[in-house]
Amino acid sequence: MGFYKEDYQVLDFLKESGYIKEGASVIECASQDLKEDRDGVSLEVANQRHSPMPIYQEYGFKTYQCIDMDGGHNALKFDLGLDLAKEYNFQEQFDLVTCRESGHWIFDQKQLFTNLHNLCKQNGIIVWRSPLAGGFAQSFYTYNFESILKLAFVNDYLLLGGFITENFYFRQGGGFGLKRKVAELIEGSNATEFTQFIEKYMDRKDSWRHLLIEDGYPVVMPTLIFLKQGNKPFKVPLFYYDNYEKIVTRNAKNVLQNCFPKVKFGNIAIFGAGYNGGLAYNFAKASGLNVSCVIDDIQKGVASFCKHGEMIVSFDEFVKSYQSECDFILVGPWQKGSIEGRGGLNVPTYTINLRWFI
Repeated sequence: MGFYKEDYQVLDFLKESGYIKEGASVIECASQDLKEDRDGVSLEVANQRHSPMPIYQEYGFKTYQCIDMDGGHNALKFDLGLDLAKEYNFQEQFDLVTCRESGHWIFDQKQLFTNLHNLCKQNGIIVWRSPLAGGFAQSFYTYNFESILKLAFVNDYLLLGGFITENFYFRQGGGFGLKRKVAELIEGSNATEFTQFIEKYMDRKDSWRHLLIEDGYPVVMPTLIFLKQGNKPFKVPLFYYDNYEKIVTRNAKNVLQNCFPKVKFGNIAIFGAGYNGGLAYNFAKASGLNVSCVIDDIQKGVASFCKHGEMIVSFDEFVKSYQSECDFILVGPWQKGSIEGRGGLNVPTYTINLRWFI
């Protein structure tokens, strides 16, 4: 559990973007140790621990607290697997809540995430770092990247950005030593692009995941930054089977906000006038988007799923009359054929991913 180069970069981003202001408050869910300076140079000294509190003070934070059963750095000795309000009468809220390299040690995950949610003010920031599934961890859990995002979406969090790194716990005598790669910025402007970047990162040929387990344990860790937009009680993500027409309307506004490019016009086109186009239409309406038209070179008239008379147009008609005022083209989950790469197309296409809807 530590404060590394990317954690300075997180604070730089939050400060420059106006999410954190002078006099802000922070609580860290673990007694974090200052491991590196802002250039990534190690600050570790054998048998010594140093708190990152002075770093936060340099960024203008007025209040710094941390929670850890070890009591390090004057930590509040609270068990994050228990309800902090009920067990300790602790109901304070903070502008920034961090849970770095510690959440996977808490067995009661529902209570952990409830505590993080309750500790954070509305319009506050939650920073999360824990091991992804596909590697290993010396703890109770690793996480599916999409599951963390779903948990965020259902609670009205907005994904702001993140970094990713890889640790390797190599065998050393009766214990382990640690090697750590320099963290990289996760490229992308939304969760769909983030997921693609992380999948490619984990598949790299130089990943320590390809080493023999007898040599040690690889751990891939993203640092994710979320804005808590709402103030409702914490909600557990739940995916249940239903007909697809209903599934694509669940949590639609948060899916739009997190998984698609930023909307400028509020208008989109749908590719395909069949069943998959209908699923795309249902999502668009539930998320508040306006459907300008349906693109289909075979069918004509009004698509059967259109409730407001949106017309079917050919690709050429779309390019000529609709494209300039559309943010993107929406494609249903199993739509046959492709519109990408066709001459004259200047807006992106995005395919609905059913896994986002919870």
